[in-house]
Amino acid sequence: MKKDYKWLTEKPATHRGFHDNKIAPENSLLAIKNATEAGYNIEFDVHMTKTGVLVVHHDYVLTRTANQNVKVKDLDTDHLEKYPLFGTKECIPTFNDVLNTVDGKVGLIIEIKPTRHPKPVCDAVIERLKSYKGKYCLESFDIGVVNYIHKNYPDEILGQLYEGKQVWQRVMALCLKQHKKVDFLAICIDQVYLKKYSEIKKKYPEKLLITWTVRTPKQLEDAKKVCDNYIFETNKKNPDYIEPPII
Repeated sequence: MKKDYKWLTEKPATHRGFHDNKIAPENSLLAIKNATEAGYNIEFDVHMTKTGVLVVHHDYVLTRTANQNVKVKDLDTDHLEKYPLFGTKECIPTFNDVLNTVDGKVGLIIEIKPTRHPKPVCDAVIERLKSYKGKYCLESFDIGVVNYIHKNYPDEILGQLYEGKQVWQRVMALCLKQHKKVDFLAICIDQVYLKKYSEIKKKYPEKLLITWTVRTPKQLEDAKKVCDNYIFETNKKNPDYIEPPII
């Protein structure tokens, strides 16, 4: 079956939803709703808790986002209202809540967070997506996650994330030639000019290059020069940040 990922290059994606961490926190239902209503694709992060519930959150611990020393895997998912994000009324949403909110209106870039046990979370994510009618793709920094999806769910649109600061991760992914197993490379904006990526693109022109996270005009210029699309953040209170792209 031929994969349809044209949507992945048609419009940029918001990073963790359209958020400001003042009223609409990152990865909150309000941020997801804002991005959906604005018509942007959306990138967000998925964890699995000990009880098997999929939740949308970036960090592994709630210290930064909810000022609580609680691990995401230990969340009380029956009472997610106990974890308000950045002092707002918004709380950590479930994966199911996010899918229901978007309801196929825009494309989703779903990042599965690194885990020692890829099978349970990958199986659970894809099982839920079987009944989802919208466009989506999957990505991860975790080589084990990417390899598991590549082997067991070859029809899924799949990306390998490359971290600029964690050189060992980037080198490992490149040495293991992860690009051969995926449909797109998700590259840190600070690394888009690395020769290795241009070599991969030249050899495999069908591989998409998606960059993250674009915040400044210079980064946007670099993204448009080198990559097929980009994931962005904007913040009206930061004069160095870009305005929301026109789509």
